[in-house]
Amino acid sequence: MDNTNIPGKMTGSADLLIELGCEELPPKSLPILAQTLLDAFTDQLSRSELAFDAAKSRSFYTPRRLALLISNVADRQPNQVLERKGPAVAAAYDAENKPTPAALGFAKSVEKNIDELETLKTDKGEWLYCKIEKNGQELEKLLFPMLEKALATLPVAKPMRWASNEFSFIRPVHWLVAMHGSKVINGSMFGLDANKFTRGHRIHSPGPHEIGAANEYERVLESASVIADQNKRRETIKQQAVELARSAGGTAVIKADLLEEVTCLVEWPRSICGSFDEEFLEVPAEALIASMQDHQKFFPLVNSKDGSLLALFIAVANLDSLDFDAVRAGFERVIRPRLADARFFWDQDNKSSIASWSPQLDTIVFQKKLGTVRDKSERISVISKHLAEDTNNDVSMAGRAAMLCKCDLVSLMVGEFPELQGVMGRYYAEQGGEPEAVCLAIGDHYLPAFSGDQLPSNSIGKIVSLSDRLDTLTGIFATGQKPSGNKDPFALRRAALGLIRILLDGELNIELDRALAVAALAVQEQQPVSPAVLLELRQFILERLRNYLREQGYDTGLVNAVLDAPLNTLPDLMARLDALRQFMGHEDAAKLVAANKRIGNILRKSGIDTENTIREDILVIDEELLLFKEINDISSELSNLYENANYPAALTILAGLSTSIEAFFDKVMVMDEDPNVRNNRLSLLASLKGLFDRVANLALIG
Repeated sequence: MDNTNIPGKMTGSADLLIELGCEELPPKSLPILAQTLLDAFTDQLSRSELAFDAAKSRSFYTPRRLALLISNVADRQPNQVLERKGPAVAAAYDAENKPTPAALGFAKSVEKNIDELETLKTDKGEWLYCKIEKNGQELEKLLFPMLEKALATLPVAKPMRWASNEFSFIRPVHWLVAMHGSKVINGSMFGLDANKFTRGHRIHSPGPHEIGAANEYERVLESASVIADQNKRRETIKQQAVELARSAGGTAVIKADLLEEVTCLVEWPRSICGSFDEEFLEVPAEALIASMQDHQKFFPLVNSKDGSLLALFIAVANLDSLDFDAVRAGFERVIRPRLADARFFWDQDNKSSIASWSPQLDTIVFQKKLGTVRDKSERISVISKHLAEDTNNDVSMAGRAAMLCKCDLVSLMVGEFPELQGVMGRYYAEQGGEPEAVCLAIGDHYLPAFSGDQLPSNSIGKIVSLSDRLDTLTGIFATGQKPSGNKDPFALRRAALGLIRILLDGELNIELDRALAVAALAVQEQQPVSPAVLLELRQFILERLRNYLREQGYDTGLVNAVLDAPLNTLPDLMARLDALRQFMGHEDAAKLVAANKRIGNILRKSGIDTENTIREDILVIDEELLLFKEINDISSELSNLYENANYPAALTILAGLSTSIEAFFDKVMVMDEDPNVRNNRLSLLASLKGLFDRVANLALIG
């Protein structure tokens, strides 16, 4: 919120600097801590009506500090004139014109004498009235209470106490800076008096370092070997890594979250390229990369041409060294035992086959009512076999992949690096001589893992991935633990989106209702699945589909219209949606939408069964006879077009009815007094609407 235009007289404004100097802060929490502090403190400024320039305000964070630099902050609140209305004049004075207790009480509340009060005349009468001038408070009096409130909002799971102090914070606080322009704001927090002295790099330039003015903060710290701006620090690390990798003949693997974490670990980044023994490359690259990234916070290097892992890495030191060779040797020394651990896990895991691990899955509970992960694997296998048969895929391959897809959860490697589940399963399946399709399916069955992620690479993998999600969704819904508000402990919304992506883009030709029915049968062995639960799950998935399609840019009305029509496969739904979007540019589209709405309203209000056969002998008006004949003429052709999903052609034919429909409503009284005639005409309209409804319920288009 930009508060530079708050009314009132300001005596001066300047940049406001607040810095909390701490022991090393938790790196993964730093970005959210800094953003929360900035949001909460600027909210306090707004509530206190202290003007500032929000657009130019920002936070800083390094391993040893959290800081705010708020632009153009007023040094005091604006003066205010408060208007207070008291009791009615008739109640303020008695018969002798003496002030009543009500009048005296009002005067006391506004700290005025009775004769100082004014009278306010309104349409409803006269009232005692008073204007009070309130001087704005100075920033110096407001700052620390505001800062305390802002700090109280920080998401700190376990605040620390230090020494014998009663207060606590994320980490012990060792210095405190609070400056408005060049002036120190007097106050104290965490047992420290605010001043203008920051501290620099712990080794190169510890300080203290005097800050002349708030806007000199970055310059002072940079001269003390600290890059305060995390964005600049992050970009420095990235550029150093890219250049070092290029010089070494490779490409650095720079994950955004690791780059952010390294940014939060150093104040003066100096990157170094190191190496390790090539014999470690016999271990799957993903395991070595995970070890380098998770344990050492190193950036691995890969071959720029084929993406294969190189025996190189980039580490980021937090200092300039006179002997970088010694620093490099130190990094190479500490990485060796970590890579040796990964090789040990690999060698130990390969002493037995992945298939032999299946019984151990009984030691992992998936969900109390749904049994163990082994139980889940067996259900996934049953579902996968049915879906494989439905889609003309290899049933035995699908069942085998499903039974083995969770087995790597008990491996030593996945125990150390949980993010490698599935990935390591593929390697262990390959080592065990499993068919290639099974290995690929095991490796891919967690895909898609997030919005926009790739789908499994083969059809067996898509079937197993789909079956896994179907089992989770159906089982958890059956146990009554569907998502509620922000709570979604089983990530069912993500599972539903993954299911939608596979059904939509996986080229499996599986109907949603068929998939749900198969899953329900498998889950039914351990947990009852009622029709009501299955319907609720169906609606849950379709709501995720509705949101997904809107995110893809489809109009809400069109999405609602196609979802209200009979559901076949999701690719078929997409074909209808695309055809409808194209059709809306047709010159008769608006008329047909209006006609469908009118028909829908008539049928809904009639409340009668419109499934009766239309009797041609009681169609007596030319316009209803014409519409009846045109519907009969196109019905066979439309059925063929619908059968072949040629929805654009079908809509074009339906558009040809526009003139006849318009004439029908001009000349025909649907709700005739004769019930036979009335019901016959309602059946005719129902038949007409049914032709449109095979594509979409046009009545729902806004």
